[in-house]
Amino acid sequence: MTEEYSPIRTGGSLLLSWRLKNKSVLIVGGGDVASSRVIKALEADSLVILVCPENGLKDELKYRIQQKQIHKWIDREFETSDLDGVDMVLTAIDDPERSREICELCRERRIPVNVADVPQMCDFYFMSEHREGPLQVAVSTNGQGPKLANIIRRHIANNLPHGVDVAINAVGLLRQKVKQIDPDHTSSTKRMTWMSNICEEWSLEELQQLDEEKIEALMSFYVNNEVPEFSKFASGVSLRKNDTENNNTNSELYNDSMPIINIEEQKKKGRIILVGAGPGDPELLTYKATKALNSADVIVSDRLIPQAVFENITCEIRFAPAKSGITKSPDSQDLLQNWCLEALNEGKTVVRLKIGDPFLFGRGGEEVAFFREKGWDVEVIPGISCILSAPMAADVPVTYRGLSDQVLVTTGQGTKGRLPDLPPYNIMRTTVVLMAVGKASDLSRELLDKGYPPDLSAVFIENSNRPNQRIIKATVSTLGEVVEKEHVVAPSTLIIGRVVNRKEEYSDSEV
Repeated sequence: MTEEYSPIRTGGSLLLSWRLKNKSVLIVGGGDVASSRVIKALEADSLVILVCPENGLKDELKYRIQQKQIHKWIDREFETSDLDGVDMVLTAIDDPERSREICELCRERRIPVNVADVPQMCDFYFMSEHREGPLQVAVSTNGQGPKLANIIRRHIANNLPHGVDVAINAVGLLRQKVKQIDPDHTSSTKRMTWMSNICEEWSLEELQQLDEEKIEALMSFYVNNEVPEFSKFASGVSLRKNDTENNNTNSELYNDSMPIINIEEQKKKGRIILVGAGPGDPELLTYKATKALNSADVIVSDRLIPQAVFENITCEIRFAPAKSGITKSPDSQDLLQNWCLEALNEGKTVVRLKIGDPFLFGRGGEEVAFFREKGWDVEVIPGISCILSAPMAADVPVTYRGLSDQVLVTTGQGTKGRLPDLPPYNIMRTTVVLMAVGKASDLSRELLDKGYPPDLSAVFIENSNRPNQRIIKATVSTLGEVVEKEHVVAPSTLIIGRVVNRKEEYSDSEV
């Protein structure tokens, strides 16, 4: 017999969207993998039961327990009775034998189970996922190459049309409206066919423009089983066609005096997002910042941001001119903003990427004001600021009981390059100075004039949270000397106060 059908490709998995709302998911473990499993289960609206002794819990899991996001936490090691009444089990422990035992117990009870990093013991795999609103795109290599799945997923995410989540939400609202006005089960074929035709004949950009008014206007076309061209529909087509011919069919749903839609067709609009890159470690980018970078058509970036941040970026990147540094000249600032405007006017999504947190000595507020004056709304995504991340990298707590109960954050590059007017010295204050390298000697003199002790401890954290990080100790009186001798460069964060050498200068009993 001639083979008329395609051959079966074995070795795959059955890809499903598993609905876990209000179902019990048992997660065994308290480390990083368990944390990621908890997040995925919570995002699926499941009831999470976590089994792990308190001393094995990561801080994020403690937080979610405190916030009552986790349905039940069992403060001990796993016991067989924990399987009673659960719908799914996820193990994330560094104990192969115990994992195998849990897996076998689940199989006996026909409970689907996933054992982290052991594909042969998994009833299902976690796929590399990209999510935008209701859209979820998942990539599976069937346990063969998780890293490759991540790379492929990023490639797909980078090439998704801008605003696809908006279009999906709009189609969902349209579908609900159609079901509302024509709920009869015998109309299911008509509803599905009409919705399919709308999705096929209208572009994503057109679907994004569906709002309540347009959806209401489309209902008369549904009644007549017609799909209008978006351009004609949006530019003033009557909501009723062939009224006299269809009067009997449609009288219950629409009367003959339906209004006329007159909505101006919109062209694709640009979008600008101001993103804080944090201290420069790609792993310290927020999830939202990473998502914005992956959605960009153009990135206009500060020059101080490390190349590692752009490792997986495929869009156009424009860097600030060389030698502009942190304190950009007016001409440099104008150039960056004009680059953004050019791309916006071309309908592109622009990410303006700034080191640290854009609203902390980063001109972020000025840039937002500039773009709003030009008629563009700006989305702002904060970054982890070096005022806190740099001290942590140097093991310096900016507040410490008995030593510091307040923090002053200032800059070495004030208006027109002048130092800001600093307050007098306070023994209980930690002073954090950004962009201090070029003004270290002037800053030293200013601090001494304000009553800071000459031998008060200070430390420069150069390239904090990066592979080339350096920690250089100094005192208030030697700031300029240390910068010159040690060749300290930007970006560097300067910390001044008793907390810098707390271990050497104070005993535990005193603090």
